[in-house]
Amino acid sequence: MRTTLSGCLAIRRALVLRCLVAVVAAWAACAAGAVPAQAGAARRTGWRVSSASPSSFVRQISWSSSAPARGVELLSGTFADPNVHPQWTVTVEAPTASPLDGSTEFAEAGTAAWAQQTVATLTADGFTPRSDTLYWPRYADDPRGVLGVRVRVGEFPTQAAAQAQAAQLTATGFTPLVEWEGFDPQQPPDAELLHAAIVDPRRFAGHVVAYHGNAIGGRQTVAAQAQQLGALVAVNGGFFTIDAPLADVAGVPTGLGVYDGQLESLSNRSRADLVLDRRGARIENLRTTAWLSDRSSTMRVLGINRQPGSNEDCGVLGFAPTIDPRQGVICTGANDLVLFTPGFGAPLPAGSGDQAILDGQGRVLSVGTPGGVLPEGDSAVQAIGTDATWLSAHAQVGQHLRIRVQLDQASGAPFHLDGQTGVVSAAPILLRAGRTAIDAVREGVFDPRDLFDYGFSAERHARTIAGVDRQGRLILVTADGVPGISEGLTLTEEAKLMLSLGAVDAMNLDGGGSTSFVVDGQTVNHPSDATGARAIGDSVEVVP
Repeated sequence: MRTTLSGCLAIRRALVLRCLVAVVAAWAACAAGAVPAQAGAARRTGWRVSSASPSSFVRQISWSSSAPARGVELLSGTFADPNVHPQWTVTVEAPTASPLDGSTEFAEAGTAAWAQQTVATLTADGFTPRSDTLYWPRYADDPRGVLGVRVRVGEFPTQAAAQAQAAQLTATGFTPLVEWEGFDPQQPPDAELLHAAIVDPRRFAGHVVAYHGNAIGGRQTVAAQAQQLGALVAVNGGFFTIDAPLADVAGVPTGLGVYDGQLESLSNRSRADLVLDRRGARIENLRTTAWLSDRSSTMRVLGINRQPGSNEDCGVLGFAPTIDPRQGVICTGANDLVLFTPGFGAPLPAGSGDQAILDGQGRVLSVGTPGGVLPEGDSAVQAIGTDATWLSAHAQVGQHLRIRVQLDQASGAPFHLDGQTGVVSAAPILLRAGRTAIDAVREGVFDPRDLFDYGFSAERHARTIAGVDRQGRLILVTADGVPGISEGLTLTEEAKLMLSLGAVDAMNLDGGGSTSFVVDGQTVNHPSDATGARAIGDSVEVVP
């Protein structure tokens, strides 16, 4: 955990077992070269070095299929390479600094000079290090060439043995990180387990919906939500509020959320959105704008159903340290106006500022300090800073306030909701018009200046993916990410997989411990959280 000077709290999202989260180098490392061979520097022994691309396994996945309903096809995919034997290892992290506030961080790779010195020091201390040159992932919007150099010590058959080696390194003054080699994108995986559902809207008599359970301010497993709807198939949906500082709004989408045509969360700038409505399924980049007004004045609404003054994954106008989306970071603002809808379904956040309770027609029923429980059908507005001053002056009991919202497509054209519209939001885009188009930097899941969360995109993790083919069929896919069972996918591998399944447009949904594939109310994949299937925010449900 780190805290910026502006109060921004950056937290690693738990995509895999906590001890496995890998982070990498500082921005300066992009110009680094490979470390020359050192005396005592060991070569990799656990991997089979392949001349083929590490992601070529996508074309070798074996699929079996079944059809639980007309227009719905279920696929189970497996891949195994008996020549690949990943092990546990220990990475020696390189010191770097956060571009957000200058605070000290430790990354998985450093400059060539740092790596050369570290290898020499480790060797002198009696360890047997090795070094690997890492390269930028080659997304649509990241740099090219050498990213940095990683230094590791040892390969171990068990996590416990690697942890023992890490303890020795810590005692010697290094900063170690225990990792599973199977998550490395530089080498092919030993095993993959995947599930997919292909839904043809022309043949399927049911419908596909975005669902958030009984309360926007709450979390449930995908299986629980599927059981409520009697769904044939379900997968987890978009990014949601999960970090402890925002427990009062846990489960609320961090970006756009629409369920049964009701807008329940604003977009955090323009991230990838899976849209489900009468037209079928499609991938968009939508933006939202909202206003609150009386007869004489209007104020911008900056959030819906979230904690005033804070937003996980950032992307809020006027917040710091950035108004752009930034994965796993909580951005903050001193001035904020937030609407709580009748669907929030949880106690309102308590704190400083002002609050007004509105009835279904927008009439102010009461004013006071934030907190309490919304009566059924009512909404609330909470404000802090100068926005609280405005609310105090304009929200008088008996007066009417009007809430207006606008959704726009990336082209600027208006986007209209109807009673069947559902939207779940995550990031990034993977495919556009049949071509790989990973915009990881623009959508805030990868920042070349700050590789604290490099592993989110570049390394293998459990993943959930949505795509659409040329016939308008919706393709929902999960890949498990559990050491020794299935290695998961990188963003690049996700894109190649979706192309192999016929998708022309595709996006990454929430993953890691959130990844769930449910059939007839039962979880059929291997969740990566040690405690089992994670309670999530929203889901995508195939309902008969």
